[in-house]
Amino acid sequence: MTTPTSDNTSDTAADKSSQTWQNLSTDWITWAERLAPAAEKINRHMIEAADLPGLAALRDGAPLEVLDLASGVGEPAFSFARALGGGTDDSANIPGIAGHVTASDIVSDMCDALMERTAEEEISNIKAVPANMEKLPFEDQSFDVVSCRFGVMFCEDPDKALREAFRVLRPGGKAVFMVWAPLVDNPLFAAMDAVLGNILGIGFDAAGLDPFCFGDADQSMMRFEKAGFTGIEATTHSPAGRIPENAPFWKPQMDMLFGNVLRKSSDMEVGAINAAMFETLAPYIEDGHFQVPICFHVLSAKRA
Repeated sequence: MTTPTSDNTSDTAADKSSQTWQNLSTDWITWAERLAPAAEKINRHMIEAADLPGLAALRDGAPLEVLDLASGVGEPAFSFARALGGGTDDSANIPGIAGHVTASDIVSDMCDALMERTAEEEISNIKAVPANMEKLPFEDQSFDVVSCRFGVMFCEDPDKALREAFRVLRPGGKAVFMVWAPLVDNPLFAAMDAVLGNILGIGFDAAGLDPFCFGDADQSMMRFEKAGFTGIEATTHSPAGRIPENAPFWKPQMDMLFGNVLRKSSDMEVGAINAAMFETLAPYIEDGHFQVPICFHVLSAKRA
């Protein structure tokens, strides 16, 4: 088994990152069920990019092994598990393909919540392992697919995480990462950053978060190449939901990124935040519904 050399600096950074997400884990758990239908829709782009039928053919029909990084409380791990035949809904399974998913997250509470949801959702082919994606506890060339949805950008060293993904991937396997496009293309996050900055003095920079560091697709593809990957491709998607204008639809994302701050805010501050978010995003209201686009890239790559 090959693992990176440990040092005090990297271990301290990992501890800090783990504590950050530990503090937010209750918010992720709270919103998991309500966000699941929307998550399933965008997860399909990752399933398609992984080309599970092609990998199954390469493995002569043997069950596929998928590693999902930064799984939180189940996405996109659940979607991959269902595609590989582990759910009760046969329509989600890709015919003739089977396999197993190892979900991982740096926060053990997330993994526990994920396994509770697994039982509720009756998904049979998934397990959860607490793991730092910059120092994975898995042997070299163990997986056919390594997936990560909106997680790698929060690493202390994202390029180290990419190298680890390459290390545990089998020859011919696929890495599939979903990352946010630039802030300017994501008006929800732009509004959130501005509003929280004005009212609470907190935003992405102040919180030490950089969700958009993979926003430049060309530069991100170069990062995958430096990590050892080949056959690198990027597709960009900009879906827009249709949400009633009286629904504070920004609250889930806001809670999951800034919940530790919002819990300390007064009712007056929370009211001011909601009013400012509504005003900022009002230009996206059409026919009584918010239609605010989100923009993300799906990066896929192979290990030769």
